[in-house]
Amino acid sequence: MNSEEFAPHASLILALMALITLVTGCHSDTSTEDDTNAPPVIVMAVSGAKVVVQPMSSHLQLLGETVARRHISLRAPAAGRVLGLEIQTGDRVRRGEVVAHLLSREVEAAENGLAIAQQIDPAEAGSLAKSVKRYAPGAGIAVMVPEDAIVAQRTVSPGQLVSDFEQLADLIDPRSIYVDAAVPVDELAQIRSGMEAIVTSPLHPGLNYPARVAGLSPSFSPAGATSPVRLEFSSHERIYESGAPVEVTLTMKSVPDALVIPAAALFEDAADDRFYVFVVGADGRMHRKTVTVDIRSRNEIQVTSGLKAGEIVITSGGYALSDGVKVKVSLSPNGA
Repeated sequence: MNSEEFAPHASLILALMALITLVTGCHSDTSTEDDTNAPPVIVMAVSGAKVVVQPMSSHLQLLGETVARRHISLRAPAAGRVLGLEIQTGDRVRRGEVVAHLLSREVEAAENGLAIAQQIDPAEAGSLAKSVKRYAPGAGIAVMVPEDAIVAQRTVSPGQLVSDFEQLADLIDPRSIYVDAAVPVDELAQIRSGMEAIVTSPLHPGLNYPARVAGLSPSFSPAGATSPVRLEFSSHERIYESGAPVEVTLTMKSVPDALVIPAAALFEDAADDRFYVFVVGADGRMHRKTVTVDIRSRNEIQVTSGLKAGEIVITSGGYALSDGVKVKVSLSPNGA
């Protein structure tokens, strides 16, 4: 091959060598750039709280009123005029206490006749006065309370004429007062006798009266939305007014050693009807865990499975949280 024939081949060889060098150089530069611009590890700042063991209970709020099971009628022992009946609604009266007197019509007529006789013949009126006094000694027939009670209502006024055995006042036995509360029908199946409750009333602000469920009524309200439940006071402290409006806080369930998390840590998977939380693992990343729950309040949740005491649950970030993301946790007592 002469020099003229070799020249084109030499040019082709040089061009191929230049292309190989260019490709190799470009590949080397790209690798260096990828290593330099590798994305940094994302760390998410979140709030969290420890899973704790503490007492927890659920409550049901009910409205009702006090009812007196036993009423006592204070009646006139004879026909006549009522004297000195000064008892008022809410007064406590004791057995044997004299609360009024009755002036019989006969005695009243005799006294009226004596007054006329003293005007007509004062000399003869003296012997007549002695006869009237022997017939009606004292202020009249005493009206005595039959047993310890509270005045619910006075039905007559002082000076009023009454017939024999007519009611003078309605008394109630304070030991017979109970609470009649209305329970929504959808909650009725959970009510059991013996459940503890606290009764409050606007008539006695700031006071709590312990009570217990004593019985359920088989009847329903006219609209069928509620059913009455009877609660008995469980201590000597009680409401003594009948018909007093009350609010009942009924303890539905109580667990002394519940596993508790803040309500903000709980999420619900509506598609599977399951609950889950995100916990902080030993690797510093968040991990999703399915849990079962029971007692729920506005701020706290009882977890019955899926968690252990001392684990840290994430309470911020909402549905933006994702399994496996590295986190930096700020602990707070209430998980806020």
